[in-house]
Amino acid sequence: MITIPRILVAGVCAVTLLVALSFTHPFGNPRRLNASPDRLLAGAQIPDPLRELVQRKCANCHSEAVEWPLYSHIAPVSWLVEHDVSEARAHMNLSRWDTYSKQEQVDLLSRFAAKARSGEMPPARYTAVHGDSKLLPREQDSLYDWARAERKRLRTEGQQTEGTK
Repeated sequence: MITIPRILVAGVCAVTLLVALSFTHPFGNPRRLNASPDRLLAGAQIPDPLRELVQRKCANCHSEAVEWPLYSHIAPVSWLVEHDVSEARAHMNLSRWDTYSKQEQVDLLSRFAAKARSGEMPPARYTAVHGDSKLLPREQDSLYDWARAERKRLRTEGQQTEGTK
């Protein structure tokens, strides 16, 4: 028969292990980067309401201005969250927008628009936990339209630059 002290010891050991594992970052530590939300899409021409939409619905994975929820600090869930954020940033980091070349920005905008409009982004796994991050049809259209206009602006800007050389 298990006595209460053994249960207590097992519980304390389990909590201690979870706390210790929470300081382990098997995929690197994406938390060490902490940019201001003001850096989001720096250099892009985007209306403020649309920038706020991107901040609310995209930046928690695709930027360095992440609001880490409480559960993201507890292993092994923290590992999954950190991995997802690292992967998302590898595909597109909105905090480093101004470091991408014009061609990279055009390519990213093409993928961004397609995935937003098709409903692929944010992924269902994320919206299952964060229901308010799901893009409404009008938001999808707004992001798509902006991305098309921004791509056109970047291409025109690139052609003008080439023409002056």
